[in-house]
Formats: sequence, C-alpha cells, structure tokens
Amino acid sequence: METRELLYTLIKGVLYDNKDVVYSPQEMRDVMALSRQQGVSAIAFEGFLKGKDAWPRDRVKEYEILKLEWLGDTYAVVNAYQVLTTVENYISDKLKAEGIKALVLKGSAYAKYYDTPEFRQYGDIDIYSPTEFERMDAILKEIGERYDLECYRHSHCVVKGITIENHIYLTDARWKKKWMPLEQFLAKETKEYISGVDKVGLFTPDDTFAAIFYLYHTLAHLAYEHINVRFLLDWYYLLMHSVNLDEQVLAEKMQEFGLARIAGIVTALCVKRLELKEDAVPACLLDAAKRVRPELLKKVENDMFDTTHEGFSTNSLRDRIKRIFTFYRYRWKITDVLGMSFVGFIWSKVVAILKWNQ
Repeated sequence: METRELLYTLIKGVLYDNKDVVYSPQEMRDVMALSRQQGVSAIAFEGFLKGKDAWPRDRVKEYEILKLEWLGDTYAVVNAYQVLTTVENYISDKLKAEGIKALVLKGSAYAKYYDTPEFRQYGDIDIYSPTEFERMDAILKEIGERYDLECYRHSHCVVKGITIENHIYLTDARWKKKWMPLEQFLAKETKEYISGVDKVGLFTPDDTFAAIFYLYHTLAHLAYEHINVRFLLDWYYLLMHSVNLDEQVLAEKMQEFGLARIAGIVTALCVKRLELKEDAVPACLLDAAKRVRPELLKKVENDMFDTTHEGFSTNSLRDRIKRIFTFYRYRWKITDVLGMSFVGFIWSKVVAILKWNQ
C-alpha cells in the first residue's frame, strides 16, 4: 500500500475511531515523515496509537522507539499551539483595552472545528478588521518588533516570537475585476458580524464566512503554491462541526465568486479519501463535487504530494520572474481550476499590479 494511503488510513482511524491500523515499523516511519510534510503529524500519531494493542509482540520495541520519536513531534505541535494561543490572547487583551473588535483567521479559526484543536498545526497569527487596521497596527508596533508593510495585503511584525499578519485585504484585491467583489463581500460580512458580537478583542468568524474564505484561501494556495492533507482536514472538520452554515448563501457566493470548482475538488477529495459522509454535506457542495473530472481530481491529489514546490518570500524582480516559470510549469491549475488561459492569467496579474501602483 502506498504511504499516502496509509496516512489516510491513520487519519480515518481518528475520525471514525477505527482500531485496526497496524502496519510494519518501516511503513509507519514512512507515514510519520509524510505526515510532517502534510502538516498532520499529531493527528496521524493519534491514529498510529489506535493500533497499539495489535502490535506484534516480537516487534513491540521497534514500535516503542518510533512512538517516542513521533510523540516528540506531537509535543512540538501542541506546544506551538499553546504558545500561539497565549500570544493571541495577549493581542486580544490589548485590543480589548482599546475597544477594538477583530477576527482571527486561518489556522486559529479552523482549529476550533477540530476534535482536538491543539493538533491543528499552524505557525503564525492572522488578524483582520475592515475598519480598525490603523489602530491595530499602532498596537502591534508598540508591542512587537521587526514591523514592516512590504506586502500590500497586510503588515507583519513579531510579537513574543510569533509572526502576526494584520490584514488590510483578505484577497488578491489588486486583481479588481476578479477578487474585489469577494473582498467587498467579506468586509461587509465582517462588519455585520462583529457589530452583533457583545464583546471586544479577537474572535473567530462565523461558519459561513469561514467556509467562503476557506474556499478562496485554498484556491489561492493551489494556484500559487499547493495544498496538502491539512487543507482537507480543515474542510472535513468545518463541514462536520459547523452549526450556523448558511447553505443558500454558500451556494450563491460559490457561483458568484468562481469558487465552485475548488469547492467541488476539496469536497470530492474529502468524500473519497476521508470518507466524509454525504448526508453531512450541503447539496451545493455535492453537486460541485460530482462535476469535477476524475483526471483533475487525480492531478490535484498528486500535486498535494509533490515535494518539488518552492515558496516565494519576496516581491523582487527575480522572484516575480521565477513565479512566471512556476506558473507555466503548473499551468494546468490556471486552466483547469481557475478556468483561464495561461497568457490571460499572466496578463491580468501584470495589469492588476500596474493599475494598483498608479
């Protein structure tokens, strides 16, 4: 069995409390390494422990050695979560003192849906308010260090060792024709949501916002970099544990903002690989999943496990040129997922940047 299949099996052992997840020590070591790459090490470890009672007696020592190594990874994940939570609460207290309401996004926002939130791996904190960016930035400058505003979408600084991204925009807003309508919708939804919350400080968005923003965030990651198994678990847990997801709004906005294809892809992968029960999935997502071509689903999944992906940390001319070559290498993402021609995509990005800088 392929290592990725074993990883899925361990994860499903956690999701469905399966006990028969025992493989050879070498197979488990391979899965441990893969789970690190995929950002799901702690959850895979929990699945590994499910089969402890069935470990062959003559090989228990090998399993115990592996268990200690994997346990170290899990402690690191849990410790990182606790540090992040402490810093998040510290920032929230600073915002409370100024009467500011804001959202915390991405890792922290998705962790709340997990059965064990501290197993959701992430490394920084993203915050957002559509009206209080400047005041929040002033607070971060006061309590943080290494502040900069190089990226037009957010500032960032380091608070108690943790990178904080204070978002001005949630999307690639420079691409006005494609993403500005979504940007405006998310800002409007945030204003309405936080106005109805009887507290100040940081808090997580509601389920509908979380689902729509997740789809954009996942699409951007797939198009510009790649996604991994952690993205699938985020979607699985969000769908399973959301309580106020407005399915009608989700269906409308998926179509309006061009998010139906990515919604279909991640839903289909969750159904296929994580055995997400269809009766727990909104009809609009099931319809989108059924429209995804099998060959496209296979491409996306293979891309998830492609270890040759490179990230880009600067907006230098050199990195921008490298991005173009990377876009060309993975141009199927642009044509098959974004639904654009490669030339049209590159040109639209150039025009968006030029117009924004005018």
